[in-house]
Amino acid sequence: MAYSVLILDDDVDFNSLLTDIFEQADYIVTSITDPTEAFEVFKNTDYDLVVTDHKMPDISGAKFMEMIKRIKPEVPVIMVSGFMENDTIRSLISGGVGGVFLKPLNIFSLLDRTAELIDETKRLKQNTQSYNDASNEGNALEVEARGFPFVSFPCKSQASIDFAERLYNLRNFKSTLSLIGEPGTQFRLICEDIRNFYKNEKEYFIYVSPGSFDAEQVLAMVEEAKVYEAERVTCVLLDVESMTDAQKRLATVLSNCAGIFELIEMPLRTIFCANGDLDTLYDEGRIDEDLYILMGTAEVCVPPLRDCALDIAILAQQMVVDIIREKGMSTVSRFEASARDFLSKQSWDNNYEQLRLTVRQVMESNPSKVLMLSAVTSALQSVMLASPRARFEARLSRARVDYVRATLILLGGDKAKVAAFFGTDTAVVEAALK
Repeated sequence: MAYSVLILDDDVDFNSLLTDIFEQADYIVTSITDPTEAFEVFKNTDYDLVVTDHKMPDISGAKFMEMIKRIKPEVPVIMVSGFMENDTIRSLISGGVGGVFLKPLNIFSLLDRTAELIDETKRLKQNTQSYNDASNEGNALEVEARGFPFVSFPCKSQASIDFAERLYNLRNFKSTLSLIGEPGTQFRLICEDIRNFYKNEKEYFIYVSPGSFDAEQVLAMVEEAKVYEAERVTCVLLDVESMTDAQKRLATVLSNCAGIFELIEMPLRTIFCANGDLDTLYDEGRIDEDLYILMGTAEVCVPPLRDCALDIAILAQQMVVDIIREKGMSTVSRFEASARDFLSKQSWDNNYEQLRLTVRQVMESNPSKVLMLSAVTSALQSVMLASPRARFEARLSRARVDYVRATLILLGGDKAKVAAFFGTDTAVVEAALK
């Protein structure tokens, strides 16, 4: 099926060039040089994508995008220009532009981004139709009916359903994807969901954090991927905002597959994980301009737990099951109704991490068959009043998986050797990795 593209550029020669590029790529193209005329045509015609110049004499590209988004917000827009200030690029990204390309154009990148945007939009339309046609069996069943696994959220709340759908629609991203969440977001679990979208493909994920991110580490992990005959590598950069300036520059080089990473033969893409709004992180100097632009190209905001009240009690129960499996207990503990209701009504300022610590505190202090409301309230209070040392130890606990994974790579993937190195058995190693 041929897709239709509206091209708006007052420069006749460049308009002609863009038209040739898209027509040779088998798109149906409408080329217009006047913004007012383009708007009238857009109102009466269905397009899959709009490509517009930014600097035009009467109506700017940003203004034109604002006009068409009012009537057809689902149509993606790509902006082109000879030059743009960084503040302008930031404003366009915040305004919903799907891609920003500066002249001279990288034709292949332009066409790749076009295909990604059209694919995402079509999938969103299909999923919206599925919502309308589905029977009233509950949101979780609707997600299951779409045929993809998702465990980081139970998808009982509309916010988590929308998040799962968007993430699935973006699963075929070519170069970069940004997961933006508040402190305590479960980025690892979310990335595992993304990896599970490719269960039948040779997809290999590697995780690096500020304590382990350097070029040698990434290259070593890529070599590990080759051992497993991976066909593509996805590098997950955790806590990007906490990286050193040198690591942030390296992150830009990695995502562009430049410098030392040019030697990597297999396809490589990058997932950025950051705690905090992108604009705020940039304004505070915690990410630089290059990272800001890269991370804003394909950004997905992870919903906070306070927006997913229907998911919280289910998440808590899943954590209980994981702890029981970890400890080798035979009886599965369950929250009483009042405890589940209490969990769902909390704001969870530190999101998934605060919920996880609370559940673990309950299981450490009151590992009974029925987990009572009093035990939950006491555990939450304890977590909220935790000393700086307790928070420090909790962070070290989270870092242990990075340590175990690194040891696994150094010892050639042999879990028995890893267990011997730590003086434990393979079951403990496998539990830590999971």
